[in-house]
Amino acid sequence: QAASAHWQWLVPPAALPGLILPSWTVKWADFSTHYVPHTATELSCGLVSTVALLAGLIGCGRKLVRQIKWELPLLLLVLLLAMLPTAGVFRWSFRWLPFFHLILGLCAVEALRSLQDPLKPGSSDLASRFVRLASNPGALGFVFLVLTAVMMASLRVGGRYAFPLTWIFLGLAALWYFTDVFFRNAKVREWIPAAITFLALLVTYLCIPPNGGVPKYNLSQMLLKPSPLDPQRLYLSIYPWAEHTYRIEKKLQPVGQIVRPGSTSMWARLRFINGYSPIRPAGVAREFATTIHGEINPAMGDYLLNYQASQDGELALLGVDGIVVARELGVVPQPASEWEVIGSADEGRVFHRRGAPFARVRSVPSIDSRPNEQFVSATVSRVNDSRNHVETNVDVPSGDRPALLTFSRPYFRGYEARLDNHKFAVTSYRGLFPIVEVPAGSKGRLTLTYRPSWLMWGSGTAVACALVVILSFFTAISERIKARYRFLGSSRSSITRLSKRPAPPPSMLR
Repeated sequence: QAASAHWQWLVPPAALPGLILPSWTVKWADFSTHYVPHTATELSCGLVSTVALLAGLIGCGRKLVRQIKWELPLLLLVLLLAMLPTAGVFRWSFRWLPFFHLILGLCAVEALRSLQDPLKPGSSDLASRFVRLASNPGALGFVFLVLTAVMMASLRVGGRYAFPLTWIFLGLAALWYFTDVFFRNAKVREWIPAAITFLALLVTYLCIPPNGGVPKYNLSQMLLKPSPLDPQRLYLSIYPWAEHTYRIEKKLQPVGQIVRPGSTSMWARLRFINGYSPIRPAGVAREFATTIHGEINPAMGDYLLNYQASQDGELALLGVDGIVVARELGVVPQPASEWEVIGSADEGRVFHRRGAPFARVRSVPSIDSRPNEQFVSATVSRVNDSRNHVETNVDVPSGDRPALLTFSRPYFRGYEARLDNHKFAVTSYRGLFPIVEVPAGSKGRLTLTYRPSWLMWGSGTAVACALVVILSFFTAISERIKARYRFLGSSRSSITRLSKRPAPPPSMLR
């Protein structure tokens, strides 16, 4: 992927006031590394978390810092990571923000707990009163909102959504202050921060579109149906850059029924070798130089259709027996005698290789990646092809030559092949599709399963974490029940001791 991709969607330092007011609008680097005005929707945390942490640091700074001595540095570290090109293959550093919001919420909980008694009893001097007022989250939130609104107006960074969001947030901060000061019910007061957070997030969602900065498309409802494509075939779709060609600003009419950009092919259970992939780690995406949404470079598309679309080309080896070409490109697969047009529209044309669709598992006598080897043809039947595994019956003739099976699916590291109790090595053709060599005389049910080590270790870790959470939950419940019984027991013993105490003499009662 391009080096410029790592500089897209970094959290700019100028956007940090958006933690208070999400309508704060400054320039962010978008998907094309163009700096465009963007609201701070990704920084929206419901007002309470940021204000509560600041109020806690003002009202009981040392005490709170001791309590969150690990969380606070981690919070600052994650925020720094979101502002630097640190996401690696995950491309956009703002993807650190969910982790940031989680840590911020935990710190805010500790801050609210510490603010229940920030000052010593009896302290009534002017400085103490000021600290008490400044550490009130509702009052502090109102002050910060006013300051942020003034800065927005003076710097002209309010954007299109400053009204009515700013006024609603000011009302929520005032409501938070008055309920915290004048509400007597402690149980209800404990739920006020959660209620304010929910209302602030709801208002943010209603006032600011959640998909700002993302290209919008008028996708055809016909994408839910496979026609005019065939679910039994494997397609290669060649179309221009979707963001510049099919977005609403460029094309108002419904799009997608023919070219199926991105991963829209999955809606109708169609099989494409190119589609949406923000990581592009291996396989077809790397070999054919596809971009994020499956777009193939026009020069690469011209090469594939003119030199690799024959019965001996790479597309045939991969199992591609259908090609979709957008109208803007106008290339035709060659040789023309092997392809026929089965559908044409304003959006593009659909070509099918003449004859029946390719089998999803094939036995090949030779392959150019192993030029000095010949293989026997095996009988392949009853193919069951699903998302993560393929099952098929294989019968290899006896002799001194093995069979070579190719699978029409993209190759990634982590495939395993088993025939009954025997495990076979899984290789690939130039990283494009899996290949399994089956010894002569083998017969049985062959299973190809995608089971990478990271998936197995990750699944095991997730299960272990779930068990720890469940055990901790039941342990906490049991400890709470034991504490309640201990309290009841101590209360009963106190009552018993008081009942056994001798009554005072009449002289003491006078």
